[in-house]
Amino acid sequence: MEQTHHLSTNNTKLPISMIDALPFGNTRRTRDESKYSELKASILKRGVIQPVLVRPAADRFEIVAGYGRLTASRELGLSDIPVLIKPLSDAEALEHQMEENLNRESLSLIDECKAVQQLSAFYNGDRQAIADRMAWTLKKVNERVEVLKCCEEVLDAVTTGSITVGHALLLAPFSVKLQQGTLKKIITEKWTVSYLRQRASKGQQYLNLAKFDTTECNTCPHNSAAQSGLFGLDDHKAACSNLSCFKDKTNLWLEARKEELSEKYGTVLLVQQINETDRNTVDAQVVGENQFTTGCQACQKRVVLIDDRLGRTLGTTFENQCIDAICFNKCVASNEPELEVNNIYDDVADVADETMPQSKPTNKSKKTATDKPVSCVVPKKVIETNKAILRETSASLLMPQEHFQLAMSYAALKRLCTGYKSINNELSSVTGFDATIKAALRVNVDKLKVEIFNVTKHLATKQDDQSINMTDIMISNLDFAEDYRNVAVNKWMPTKEVLSDYTIGSLSALCVKAGFDKVM
Repeated sequence: MEQTHHLSTNNTKLPISMIDALPFGNTRRTRDESKYSELKASILKRGVIQPVLVRPAADRFEIVAGYGRLTASRELGLSDIPVLIKPLSDAEALEHQMEENLNRESLSLIDECKAVQQLSAFYNGDRQAIADRMAWTLKKVNERVEVLKCCEEVLDAVTTGSITVGHALLLAPFSVKLQQGTLKKIITEKWTVSYLRQRASKGQQYLNLAKFDTTECNTCPHNSAAQSGLFGLDDHKAACSNLSCFKDKTNLWLEARKEELSEKYGTVLLVQQINETDRNTVDAQVVGENQFTTGCQACQKRVVLIDDRLGRTLGTTFENQCIDAICFNKCVASNEPELEVNNIYDDVADVADETMPQSKPTNKSKKTATDKPVSCVVPKKVIETNKAILRETSASLLMPQEHFQLAMSYAALKRLCTGYKSINNELSSVTGFDATIKAALRVNVDKLKVEIFNVTKHLATKQDDQSINMTDIMISNLDFAEDYRNVAVNKWMPTKEVLSDYTIGSLSALCVKAGFDKVM
């Protein structure tokens, strides 16, 4: 294979045999067979007109968009296909795939639901981020997440048109067993959405399955046990016929439970939000002690899932779930001991005329656990809090210095100018606000004052309004202050406000990195 294939983003052709499917497959679950037949007929007559989108994957390629054209070309026996090669991350590849499918031929609602489920793993369950990226309303995303509570039989029934989305949304909150039983009646007895809503409102929930405190239910007229004179809730047949009240109390319990779990994990998602293939249980045994304690525990991709469907599974949690399958697989592979092969020539001088022994692989690991790099996606809130502390530290140390004030003034003035040429060689070739400050701090104060005069004069007729990031700039210039590291460390105080940005796992990892586990 030619190296240019990896570098080119222009239209070219690749052998079909070199193109594989993405690890997470195609977002489409169904396809219009008549339109697919038309596509094959068109390719047979004219060839593939629009290139398929692929991304490099080692020494091969993976199809991102254009599954239909690639499949049709394979079935027609074509040897190559026009491609557009782009280096894409998994998230970008999935988004390209969805957008291409939505624009060319709308996915079914169920396909959209599955796609949202996949994007949830990439965006850490942030529904607003998914909505923004897909140009959907938040309501649209929420509805698709709700439909995912339905069992496969209900989803298939929506896909085939046996029932409507309205039916599915009404069935979604209930247990799988109840969904399956009700689905049969909906289809055979042709229940309308209105009739199903009426039946659902009259449904009952066994109180022994309730997660909330049922003390008040003892004397409630909607309690079947109370109605029959049985006030004790130990009777497993006691049921609540006020479904709206049962749901409201369940939701209050769920919110309290989510808040409790969020303190430990940071991110709490509904179990149906993440496909089972996109999550893995992570622990020290699987990825290694060092990776788990200093990496995974502080990573925002380690989440907890909770089941909010009514029934026996209500409240079931799946803890320590990693929703970054690619990182998980890399960490697992890194934790496996490396085989060390003895060099068969090492002992040549010693063996003389003896038969040279065969090399034997051993299970000795070449690297210790602490030598291996730790993978961790630090929560954005933690990063922003610490950056704010560092910026404040930098300002307190640098602002009293005249040199820094002059450098900042010069950089700010020059930033507003267009076409200004510095008379100082050290400043003439510098571009960018941050680089200008650094260069100015290296210039003699008297020379810098001359530059400020000249740039101020030039500013009278020219200006430029480019944006800057002062937080990053202040942090990057900390090393111009004396003892900046100790001052910055002392500035970070474990206040309630600061610690609230961390999960329990993050704090545990922080303590391990700081060495507290060795002195306690």
